[in-house]
Amino acid sequence: MKVSRDVIYDLLPTYFAGDASDDSRSLIEEFFASDPEFGRMAERFRRMNAERPSEATLEEDRAKIVFDRARARVKLRMAALIWGLGAVFPLAMALVIPFHGQFGFRHAGGLIGTVFGAAALSTWLMSLSPHPEWWYAAFTGDGTKSKKPGR
Repeated sequence: MKVSRDVIYDLLPTYFAGDASDDSRSLIEEFFASDPEFGRMAERFRRMNAERPSEATLEEDRAKIVFDRARARVKLRMAALIWGLGAVFPLAMALVIPFHGQFGFRHAGGLIGTVFGAAALSTWLMSLSPHPEWWYAAFTGDGTKSKKPGR
């Protein structure tokens, strides 16, 4: 019986996966023997397919990216919280304790609290970015992730 290339094409995935029956395996190997060019092409296809990452690997990579982004968001939001807490104390002192007879934003604590509050707000806004790991790396000076993804 003459077997066409189309039949062999249909059997190749199960053959390379190791799921082909003994009869199918012998049929494919006989066809490779009769058509060595097709056999070389099929071997190249098998190698190329083996080198391609599996769906599980791609899913793990996606999960790692999502986790890294979530971790960067948490770090930036914690930094924003610390900056915010750092702003509260000087602002409270500016409202309670006079400094050279001045209260409010003309007080040194008011100025310091405003700067810390601006840092808290900007850090919080950075955490809302779709790529917060880039902001976090730029903010902390971490050179390992200093380039924005996709550029």
